[in-house]
Amino acid sequence: MRRAIAVPLAVLCFLATAPSVRARAEGESAVTTATAKVRGKIPAPVEPEEGKPGLGFEWTGDFVAAGELGGHVKISVDVGTFRDQPVWIVSEVFEEDWAGSTGRTETSLYLARDLSLIRGEQERVSGDDRVHLVFKRDGDGFVVERTITRAEKVDESVRRIAAPEGATYGRGALLLFLRTAPASAATYALPIVPLEAAMPAVDEHEVAPETSPALVEVVGPGKYGSKPDVKDSLLVRWKHGRRTQEIHLSPQDRTLLGVEFQMPPGLRIVPKGKGGAKVVYEDDKPATSWRAAFLKFGHGYHMAVAKWIEGAIHWESMYEHDVKTGTWKGGDLAEFKKAWVDEFLARSKHRKRAEADGLLRMTLATGEEKTEADGTVVLSTHPEFGGNVYRFRKVGDQWFLVTIDQ
Repeated sequence: MRRAIAVPLAVLCFLATAPSVRARAEGESAVTTATAKVRGKIPAPVEPEEGKPGLGFEWTGDFVAAGELGGHVKISVDVGTFRDQPVWIVSEVFEEDWAGSTGRTETSLYLARDLSLIRGEQERVSGDDRVHLVFKRDGDGFVVERTITRAEKVDESVRRIAAPEGATYGRGALLLFLRTAPASAATYALPIVPLEAAMPAVDEHEVAPETSPALVEVVGPGKYGSKPDVKDSLLVRWKHGRRTQEIHLSPQDRTLLGVEFQMPPGLRIVPKGKGGAKVVYEDDKPATSWRAAFLKFGHGYHMAVAKWIEGAIHWESMYEHDVKTGTWKGGDLAEFKKAWVDEFLARSKHRKRAEADGLLRMTLATGEEKTEADGTVVLSTHPEFGGNVYRFRKVGDQWFLVTIDQ
């Protein structure tokens, strides 16, 4: 009896799953077909006839992290030739300037008419560190010549990155694609060259390079901005692995209006001049805001600087709290302070400034902030960035970290 029943059940399971498998395959085929159709309609990257507008464009914007100006973005697209063939020449620059850390990533790309990446260069400069990549299509992937310069030491190597035919890269390529795509709702898939695989990771929280295509969903009419500066937009959702964004374009000419990041959260790209004024943080001076106190403590911990840890914490308040909760059962205030500072320094990974700032920026961007009735600011951090609860309070004219719950 059991054998007689088993065969029909297996058949029923197959029949139940087969339609969904077929539907998924048909959906993927439709996406592939729609993507190829748009790429096939992208105009040839050639100079226009006299009197007609050119195909190139430029866009500049501000990068906003955790609600503060964190840098600047520039995207330039032009037309040219490579080996006597017309190509798109794309340049993208990202300048970081936040909490005392500065850096610059510049990318230059040659794209075929359909946006397939042919070759390019990318350079990332952060402090005294410099990484330079030169890459070109070679068969089923890209050959990457990598030069890493740290202080006076130079490390050169050659790597190979697998990439499917037609793979592209960069925000400029995406904007070119969206300038050709219809405004009607549709989903597309763009294979992306995983160049991040050749870049050294900045910190342990970086997401592994994604090898699947990016899904580009044209949603339709949207709204961008906040009152009173709200504009009609064409809303596009972009997903690549764990990274997701909402991209807003002008419905008239597909000019970029702005980008809102859902993952990682707390990040935005806005038009130039809309990112607000630069906030200056100085760890050697009294903290004039709770964020300044957090950054002073964070820099002290991550970079192993005792004076910043000592200056960021209101030790009397922290001592009182830990004694009351039973966390501290040792000696007096001086012993308490020394024990905590020694513990922070022992746990520190002695990071460089740029790496520390990257972690602190994402800690702020992914954390939950609230203000209690007495003015205490509470920052609850995401588990990926410690999962701690920090409380900050203004004492006199200076802000301090007053408690840490781990």
